[in-house]
Amino acid sequence: MDNQLLYGKNVFITGAGQNIGRSIALEMARQGANIYFLDLDPEKCKKLEFELGTYTVKFKGFQANIVNQQDIDQIIEYLSRENITIDILVNNIGIAVRKSQINDFCLSDWKMVYDTNIFSPLYLTQLVASNMIRTSTKGSIIFITSIHQWLIHNDPSYSSSKAALGMVIKEMAIDLSKFGIRVNGIAPGLIKEDEQGYPRYWQYGQLQKTSIPPKYIGRAVVYLASDYFSHFTTGTVLTIDNGVASLGYRAKSS
Repeated sequence: MDNQLLYGKNVFITGAGQNIGRSIALEMARQGANIYFLDLDPEKCKKLEFELGTYTVKFKGFQANIVNQQDIDQIIEYLSRENITIDILVNNIGIAVRKSQINDFCLSDWKMVYDTNIFSPLYLTQLVASNMIRTSTKGSIIFITSIHQWLIHNDPSYSSSKAALGMVIKEMAIDLSKFGIRVNGIAPGLIKEDEQGYPRYWQYGQLQKTSIPPKYIGRAVVYLASDYFSHFTTGTVLTIDNGVASLGYRAKSS
């Protein structure tokens, strides 16, 4: 599908160097969006810029750490200098430090997870949303959460951060609705593919016994970002998980 649903829109994506983030960038570029993104790995930034060069869109990657507010401030200042108003923000970055039980509690691990999964995206969102309001941009903000905002994952720091993000989406959707800004989320299941781009076997998949290729998350982001499809959609978390959450299974890869 190549209908230019996002033609001329300026998009900013966090953690776009690989997997879900990369697929989001490519799918949105395919629909005519200009892509601005950050990733911690400079080589992955260069690789994605090379891939984006096959589309007739503007693009620029920033090597940056999402938890470093100075990095974020510098990116926002650059966009301001270049008169680039972000129409669509995709908060994709998320980490899980290590699986642990409460009796193995490590405050520094929890802080790292929450800084990356909650506080840093909120800081970036505040800056971008403020600019949307200032310029009367009826924008779209999308968070990538996880089915583990609902399902046990044996990793309380990760799951609880995603659960918090799910409520942030709803609260923010109401808060920003008066400005015409939509806020939504996507909760993926197991997203994985092999080197040839094929899904892997996954015994918990219900529609198919496979993982989900990341391009389907990219296409879902296009759907939520597009006014054509989602003009009246806000405060929603779209689940893309091969039916796993409906049955309440704890997702495991094999």
